[in-house]
Amino acid sequence: MKDRRTVLAAWALMAAVNLAAGVVIASRPEQLDNLNSMQRWGSAWLTTGANVYTTDRNPPDYPPHAVVALSPLGALSSEMAAPMWAGLNILLAILATFLVTRAARPNITLREAALPMAMFLCWGGFRTLLQFSLLTVVFGLLAMVLADKRPKWSGVCLGLALMSPQMAAPFVVWALLTRRLRLVGTAASVVAAGFAAYCLRAGVSPVAVGLPYVNILRELNTGAEPLSGLAEVRPLIARIVTNFSMVDALVGAVSVLMLAAICCVARSESTQRTAWCSAPALVGVWSLLTFYHMTSGFVVLLPAAAFLLFAEGALTPVRTTLFWIMQLGLMIDVPGVWRRVRVLVPQVDTLDDFAFNFDRVLMFVMLCGLMALASALARSRAWEAYSSPSALEPVRMRMPNRAVRA
Repeated sequence: MKDRRTVLAAWALMAAVNLAAGVVIASRPEQLDNLNSMQRWGSAWLTTGANVYTTDRNPPDYPPHAVVALSPLGALSSEMAAPMWAGLNILLAILATFLVTRAARPNITLREAALPMAMFLCWGGFRTLLQFSLLTVVFGLLAMVLADKRPKWSGVCLGLALMSPQMAAPFVVWALLTRRLRLVGTAASVVAAGFAAYCLRAGVSPVAVGLPYVNILRELNTGAEPLSGLAEVRPLIARIVTNFSMVDALVGAVSVLMLAAICCVARSESTQRTAWCSAPALVGVWSLLTFYHMTSGFVVLLPAAAFLLFAEGALTPVRTTLFWIMQLGLMIDVPGVWRRVRVLVPQVDTLDDFAFNFDRVLMFVMLCGLMALASALARSRAWEAYSSPSALEPVRMRMPNRAVRA
């Protein structure tokens, strides 16, 4: 017990230092861009009824219901909004780490969850306190925790998580694979209601909002100069293929194939609606490989960490190794560290390639490892279901009846 307290204290100290570093980073003026943009969009829509997808100089890549839900931020000054939002994100960070342990182990106590919470809070993604990724992940995790006891509120939370679709994808796929269709329907209703509210206030048709939004996403994520995330697979494909239209097609094909494989593995593993399913873990990695994510987006890997720690079966050396590879990779910003130390090291292209593509390599390793683990769990569950006496009991019950009929 004494050793456990020492370990917990060490991790709690590192978590506190990490969050304190986030506060320092949040005080830098260049970190305010995303928050200021959301304030501008929300204020313009709320006060003047502007259709910000066509009138703003830097239109949003968030869906319309996100602009509606976050529009109250537009009523705050930038001086007030930044510290308030950073403080709220610190609370959301603590809440997110607790919710993911509760989703994996519904009966876990705060005392039992303290150590994994402290470890997760050491990730670099929790140092970005002025973004909106953490908010959407919290809503997604709430949807998982409330799914059985409060299904309507769970659907509302899932709809709010869709304010950032690439962050909500793990939870939407989880709901579909575990056959919680009412939950998905409620989430769709929340999105539709927010979309309708946006159109009514702006006084425009849904087409006048939807088409510009789709064009914005296409311009940002496809073509000759798309945004490039830290773990996105697109830059690797672009090294092989020079035609950007072909790159778009290959990226789409690779993403669809990866998602199809993930769904097949996760579907066979999620044999019970209430079981902790591998889908959020696998789709979180897929989202990082497919969409534009910066450091803040890596909090979508919380379900992956919980899956490695809390999935059924023994915590094998392979699972432990995979967890620590991910834990250390998310604590240390390898590309950022390399940019600072490369001046001290002779220029070596191989080292540059590895360091700047480290997050992509890490996500491929995580994807392969998690799929292997989910497949092994699916096989063990299938064998237990086949070999258990309860599975054979209906057959034994029928045999005498058939004999009497004969």
